[in-house]
Amino acid sequence: MGTCWNCGSQVTLSKDQTECDNCHETLYYYCNNCKEGFEIKSKKGKLEVCPFCSYFKCPNCGVCSWSCKRYDWEKEFLKILRPEITQAGFPNLPEKVRKIVDYIELQKISIDRLNCPERGVPISYAKNRIKSLLAKFEGFRVKDVPDREAFLKRFDEISKKGVGSICAISNVREKGSYGQEYRDAFNLTVCLGKYEIKKVKHPESDNYYDVFVRCEKGHCKYLNIDNLIINECPNCKSRYPRGKKYCPKCPSKQKGKNKGELWKLKERLNNIDTCQCYRGDFIRD
Repeated sequence: MGTCWNCGSQVTLSKDQTECDNCHETLYYYCNNCKEGFEIKSKKGKLEVCPFCSYFKCPNCGVCSWSCKRYDWEKEFLKILRPEITQAGFPNLPEKVRKIVDYIELQKISIDRLNCPERGVPISYAKNRIKSLLAKFEGFRVKDVPDREAFLKRFDEISKKGVGSICAISNVREKGSYGQEYRDAFNLTVCLGKYEIKKVKHPESDNYYDVFVRCEKGHCKYLNIDNLIINECPNCKSRYPRGKKYCPKCPSKQKGKNKGELWKLKERLNNIDTCQCYRGDFIRD
């Protein structure tokens, strides 16, 4: 999670990945606390990611980022405890407060909703779901044909509306449904420049809600859809065009129940963020 030091791509890695799919280099960072450099993989595997800020924790000093919310929480807890409880009377007070924050971390506290500064798309879509939605157009990782067709139907339906049309999820979703297909389609069209998000004040309260306004703005400058799906050999990691089924480089398998068979290629989504906006630039809702 973050920026590739070599090519500058914004990257989101899956569980076991440590390399950038664009340049094939292992992600490397300099700690903003101790200034030591480190790769995100070690002999024990990939380094731990802070659930608060999604930065890797430095293996030398344990700090993720001084801008991380956990440190704001530690300061606030110390303020609340003073002046009745001070570090002079309790030398291990900072350590105890840190353990309290660690406990909250273990409870899997949710990260604040963050939005793209360019188009207002939630970070969960920008850095994750948009990529899966684009892959649906190519029939990749869909439950079945009806699932893909249902999404494409929603996308086509809202894309055909006239410029200036105003839509809200609650107005277009079918009765009795949560409108997830519409939500997915609308957020994707925002990145593609067919809609923009605007906040509207609720007529009966002081709350605001999002509406989607039809427009023609062109693709977001941060949108990156190059080489979305990778077709590679699980053995030698060589890559081939989609449609090719078996690796021509690797010899047939020498053991196991599949002995004698060729290595079958596997398709996966790349780990390059579809939204190349820097994570630190996303803003709180």
